[in-house]
Amino acid sequence: MGSTMRVVQLDFADAAFPASLVDAPVPDLPGPDWVRVDVAAGGICGSDLHLFNQATGPAQSLSGFVVLPMDLGHEIAGHVVEAGPTSGIAEGTAVAVDPVIACEARGIKPMCRHCANGRVSACHNFGSRVLTRGMGLGFTAGLGSGWADAVVAHRSMIHPLPVDLPVQNAALHEPLSIAIHGLMRTPPDNGDPVLIVGAGIIGLCAAAAVGALFPASPITILAKHDHQARAARALGAANVVMLADAGAHFDALADIVDTPVRGKGAGRMLARGFPYVVEAVGTESAVTDTLRLADGRGTVLLLGAAGISNVDLSPLWFKELSVVGSFCHASDNGTHSIDSALELLASNTLPPDLVITHTFPLDAYRDAVNVALDRGASAAIKVLLTP
Repeated sequence: MGSTMRVVQLDFADAAFPASLVDAPVPDLPGPDWVRVDVAAGGICGSDLHLFNQATGPAQSLSGFVVLPMDLGHEIAGHVVEAGPTSGIAEGTAVAVDPVIACEARGIKPMCRHCANGRVSACHNFGSRVLTRGMGLGFTAGLGSGWADAVVAHRSMIHPLPVDLPVQNAALHEPLSIAIHGLMRTPPDNGDPVLIVGAGIIGLCAAAAVGALFPASPITILAKHDHQARAARALGAANVVMLADAGAHFDALADIVDTPVRGKGAGRMLARGFPYVVEAVGTESAVTDTLRLADGRGTVLLLGAAGISNVDLSPLWFKELSVVGSFCHASDNGTHSIDSALELLASNTLPPDLVITHTFPLDAYRDAVNVALDRGASAAIKVLLTP
């Protein structure tokens, strides 16, 4: 690689499409603990798609944690091509990259109390603008990203791959780690039924993680598209229910947990419900359904990155629900969620040929985004860019 590289930036330079493929300087290593990675695969995440088609409501609270223009892409796998002298990573190592830029990577001492305990997902210094202005790779500029030829990362952000895991498949580490981290924040009781609302990549990763970590818990998945339902069944879901107009899916879900449906039309709610529900979409209708489908005193895990929304919160207090938020990746019970995800990928718990449906070269990023957005017609689940 020469002195410049390609990177997809969110820059709103084109009124018809908010991102551009530009040439940018290859980033220098910010310090001796950093490495440069040639990107082998960068995934397109649902949160990326929100930037192109806002379906979950704006997230105004996060405006102080991102920059414009912004180098896009936070699902990253590749090979180390340059290693700082104290990075402890050998050149040529195949790695997954944690996009979180927390205290240690920023060189902040003493670290905040969350980072000191391995909970980097709750770092107090995401918005500090120390080292870089954004909260992480894919949300900042000047360090490269997953939708680029290269990226730099601190040693604390680097996770070497298991020897039998192909590097392109390792781009799945990010959504799978998202699911694992969320589940480990407040785990379900092994054996309790788990409902997952949404069968996109986050929902399917949640299904794979529940199946591996809580094998006695039967999994029910609420899916929107037929191709998602097929993938959910292939992952071993005990029940797959299709989202229906006018809330008719409530009847099928009520049958699974043997409970009546209370109310009519838009006010339908399960009398009992599922003790553990994972929300994996982020739209206001999905969040509302999730609350209405949970059991009294049950747990709701929000993975769908919802923003400002018109949501019916009455089930929250009426059913005395515990709602758990989750963001990115962290060490839970002594094991980093990315390392757990890589082990599950190496064991084929989440088969890549089941969920990686499309791969595009970097210069076809517009086509890739449009295919990912039009998942109903394209049958897309995970779309990758390969620089």
